[in-house]
Amino acid sequence: MGTDRSSLFRAMPWFWALVWLVLPFLPVMLMWPLGGPPMGRYWLGLGLAGLVAAQLPWLALRRALLLVLCLAVVTIYMGATFNISLLNYELLLPFLREVRPLRSPEYVVGALVLLGAMVAAWILAPRVHRKWELGHYGFGLLAVLALVNADNAVTASTAGSYQGLPDPKAPFSSAVQQTGLTQPSAQKRHLVIILVEAMGQPASQPELGLFEKDWNRPEWRARYDVSRGTSPYYGSTTSGELRELCGVWADYLTFDYERADCLPKRYAAAGYQTSGWHGFTSEYFTRTEWWPRTGLKEMLFKDELARLGVKPCGGVFPGACDTDVTRLIGQRLKDAKQPQLVYWVTLNMHLPLLAEESLGTKDCTFGGAALADRPPMLCRLFLVQHQLADAVTKMALDPALPPTDILIVGDHMPPFFQRDARVRYVGDKVPWVLLKAR
Repeated sequence: MGTDRSSLFRAMPWFWALVWLVLPFLPVMLMWPLGGPPMGRYWLGLGLAGLVAAQLPWLALRRALLLVLCLAVVTIYMGATFNISLLNYELLLPFLREVRPLRSPEYVVGALVLLGAMVAAWILAPRVHRKWELGHYGFGLLAVLALVNADNAVTASTAGSYQGLPDPKAPFSSAVQQTGLTQPSAQKRHLVIILVEAMGQPASQPELGLFEKDWNRPEWRARYDVSRGTSPYYGSTTSGELRELCGVWADYLTFDYERADCLPKRYAAAGYQTSGWHGFTSEYFTRTEWWPRTGLKEMLFKDELARLGVKPCGGVFPGACDTDVTRLIGQRLKDAKQPQLVYWVTLNMHLPLLAEESLGTKDCTFGGAALADRPPMLCRLFLVQHQLADAVTKMALDPALPPTDILIVGDHMPPFFQRDARVRYVGDKVPWVLLKAR
């Protein structure tokens, strides 16, 4: 009787569901109560692949495919969270070399769960019965569909905030386009474009009030005409870059730069010195390859900024301190002999934000009671954003600064894991602010 029960246990399709569905997707399922991107279509595709792979006669191959499946699910999940295309596989080596994910408790826990799932899958793979009847395949299909529907249900409230690909029919819009900066001004004023990492548009109070205090400052109006608005966004930071620099919805890997009439090219042709600034490594997103093709003649990254005296800031993405970069940009504008186009992609608001001494985010109390009951990441984000706004304001109001137009625009909404934090932002738009010199 015991042997019969054991055989029946091993032959049941639900054991296949445990090994080929639950274990590979375990990190995703554990995130369901907290948040995460919709993964239903991947459940469907990878689950159906698991139906086939589980029947292969070679144990070594089945085990290898199971491990690949576990890694693929986590890779897809992280890409979807940050709106990064699966084509960006070349980011893996720079990510492992330059980024410090294991400094984040969230990433450490995720890595341990993934490792545990992979070990369990390796051990249990031989016990999955392979000689299925037609009814077993029907059960397997139902199991896949049940988990697809479960994922769709739990991620429904924030599904619209994951903007990976644009609707082909979506009309194009950008902050540069809306503010009329597509061509140089007749006065040849300096232009600074600041693409702010993870600066989204808050949807409600108290976050909206904190945002307004930082990015709608009355003191600006003593020297600038201030206009504000929002722009739709899709994809990750690089998609936001092409949106503002080249006026397109596009992926930087496949975009035809040679045929494009990008903004830095136009400004360079009008006599501007064009430069691109970013506080992280030059290898990440291969910016040294495609930034010059947009018309940016000079590039300053982490190492160049450090040599110029910019202080380092830590975190998962360690690099230059944004608040110190503004000082250097201001000096560049004051010393310039020709009109400048300065394009700057900020760094320090990159999520996840740690309790980091160099960022001032340890024991964060910014926002007081308004943020006290919110996820800690919100407090840290608004604090670092406030520091950036202070630094930009100091640069903008420097009496020695020549007439300069300053465009501040978000690249994408903050890619929070937590649903409670994510719903506090408009899911498909980013804000912009233009300070136009009088």
